[in-house]
This record gives sequence, C-alpha cells and structure tokens, in this order.
Amino acid sequence: MSLRASANLASHLWRDVGRKRQGVGSDVAITIATQDACGFCEYVAGTRPCAIVRRAEHILSFVNMRQYEKGALLVIPTRHASTVVDLPLDIVAMIHTEAAILGRAVMRAFGATGLNIFQNNGVDAGQHVAHFHVHVVPRYPGSDPTKIYLQGDFEPVSMEEQESVAKAVRMALKDG
Repeated sequence: MSLRASANLASHLWRDVGRKRQGVGSDVAITIATQDACGFCEYVAGTRPCAIVRRAEHILSFVNMRQYEKGALLVIPTRHASTVVDLPLDIVAMIHTEAAILGRAVMRAFGATGLNIFQNNGVDAGQHVAHFHVHVVPRYPGSDPTKIYLQGDFEPVSMEEQESVAKAVRMALKDG
C-alpha cells in the first residue's frame, strides 16, 4: 500500500473527534478527547511506526511507547471506535481475549508477579487517545499497585527498546 493510500485509510478511520457522541446501539453520551488525527489508526495503516506484537484482521497489539512498567502493551481494534460502546461485542471479546493471552506472555517474558488489564472510556474516565484500547500492564515486586498511568508522567522510550519488548513478548507467546 502506498504512503498516500495509507494516509487516506488512516484519515478515513478517524472520525467523531472531540464531541459527545452516542455509542452504537446505546443511549449514552461519552465525551471523547479532541485530537487532530488518530495515532492508533496511523499504526493500523502503517503510516506511523510502532512495535507490533501481533496483528489479526480485527485487532492489533503493540508496545506502549511509554513504558511505565516494563512490558506495558496496548490492544486495539483495527477499525476506529472511540469507546467500548462504539464496538460490536464480538470485537470487545476478541480484544479482551488477546489481552489475557498477552498478559500471560508478558509475565513470562519479564518475570512479572502481577498484572493489570484495564480500559478507560471518555476523558472523564481518563481516556487520552480517542481510539478504544486496553492496557496490559505487568507488575513487579515493589510496583505501586495504586499507580495509574498518566501519559504526561512518562517519556516515550526509543523504538529500539519498544522492538526489544515486542520481540520478548512474541518469544514468550511461542513458548507458552
């Protein structure tokens, strides 16, 4: 796919920015973050680099560029949806199944002794990127279990480090 076609795809995937919207089949309104473009859609389209762990037709998993715990990952739908109420339930199930599989692998890969799997919907719930995503966060002895991820508190790590994490998790998936 050409870079232009990828950019068009990413642009097409991004919608409903910075306003309250009703979820699919729902009567709720969630305030979503305002952004010029969806970085996660750019990952899906291949127009922005990320360290992919696994890719399937409907889901993509990759290393969180802000490694607030070694091995922190994200799982997203490949189709843009801002929140859980915007997704079909079968896709939600696929994403959470992938999160559980990756949780086991990341614990094996890095010797973690605990695991958080969580997801936020809307800015009032702490969602910073308006593309549904599930955090998979290994925890270690001495980790602060009350520590909540705030993207401004952590600098991005190098792509080399992200790729190293992705490789270790892929190896653990093979071993599991």
